[in-house]
Amino acid sequence: MPTNQGAGTWNTPSILKAGRAAILALDLLLLIAAIAGTQVHRSAMTTVGRDAAPSMIAAQHIKSSLADMDASAAHELLGPPGAMGQAVTAYEARRVEASKALIAAAENITYGESERVPILSLQVGLGSYERLVQKARDLHQSGNPGAVAVYGDAAAQMDRTLLPAADALDQANNRVLERTYASQSARSFAARAFVLLAGFGAILLLIAMQFFLSRRMRRLMNPLLLLATLLTFLLTLYAWHAMESERAQLKVAKEDAFTSIHALWQARALAYQAHGEESRYLLDPAHANEYEDAFSALSASLATLPTDRGRDQVLADLRRGTHVNNFTGFLADELNNITFPGEQAAAVASLATWEAYLDVDAKIGQFARAGQSRQAVELCLGDSAGQSNWAFDRFDQALLATLVINQKMFDASVEKGLSPLRGLEIATSIAAALIAICVWLGLAPRLREYA
Repeated sequence: MPTNQGAGTWNTPSILKAGRAAILALDLLLLIAAIAGTQVHRSAMTTVGRDAAPSMIAAQHIKSSLADMDASAAHELLGPPGAMGQAVTAYEARRVEASKALIAAAENITYGESERVPILSLQVGLGSYERLVQKARDLHQSGNPGAVAVYGDAAAQMDRTLLPAADALDQANNRVLERTYASQSARSFAARAFVLLAGFGAILLLIAMQFFLSRRMRRLMNPLLLLATLLTFLLTLYAWHAMESERAQLKVAKEDAFTSIHALWQARALAYQAHGEESRYLLDPAHANEYEDAFSALSASLATLPTDRGRDQVLADLRRGTHVNNFTGFLADELNNITFPGEQAAAVASLATWEAYLDVDAKIGQFARAGQSRQAVELCLGDSAGQSNWAFDRFDQALLATLVINQKMFDASVEKGLSPLRGLEIATSIAAALIAICVWLGLAPRLREYA
């Protein structure tokens, strides 16, 4: 039996017991760090990818559907009674779309009254709007000119209640998303640092224990302590990598994909509003100036090109990926955030087709101001090449193509970020238990030698 060197407090058995206790304590700390870090990272990705972002998309989806409903209602009233079946079909399709998006938003309420209040306003306001539109339709069908005034009341309901409520729902979730993302960097760093400190602290102590056994007890190597060291290293690396992967994917999801998704949805909603203002302009000449001003403001928010260069030159620069100064609006936000393959071409196509639509709108205004109302209405309601609905549909398809690129990358990043975290608590618990067993069993024979 080895001699008990040093009869003081820190003799060999005491050192072995203290080392064992310290290693087990660090093993427990590593387990706590891994579980806490997993929850921190999963919570951030869930908030951004599953709660806030989808609710913001639903809000803008609701807004764009409502705006297109209104544009379709104006189209129907602008045409001959009973002759605008396509506008009626489009109105109904968007009504269903808005209702489904509203249900999706209601099912995903996460942040209390800040979401519940605008959703309630949308539900109540949509019913009032539909009743006014139906009344205007009935009057229009009977040839009653009062249809325009009733539609004006519906338009006011849309502009003053429904669209602002959709924006409020968007903003409620955006505040949470931005706050979560802003705090995630510090929380992620702390969680990963905690894992590294606990893990490498345990590894250093295990190595020190091996050296102690080798020098004091002439043991070449303790296999179970070696296994515990390897398990601790793998556990530390596994937990850190899972958290680092989530952090990197969260950045892709939020900064690269969702920033573009949000800008594009906002652009789409504004475009549908502008399309409706174009029809209102012809439907209600008494308020034409107001509608024209509203159209200009919406168009400017969507995209404003620099004044020191021609449109073709700006588009050419953007196709090359060259930054364009003094280019503002939601489409500019997207074009300044190009990240994914195919995104540049799709985003430039969105801008180019929007500018082509504006050219058609300018012709409608020229006809209206020249007293050629029939030509203006035909151009506004037309679906043939060179007419307003045709030009707007080309823009909408280009915008949707850009959205699809970013949405796919957003969904993939969320999944890639959450995937390494699945089952991490169970895996780390098993690993930590195995480490503890190896340490206990590895040191037990040495301590029995002093029994």
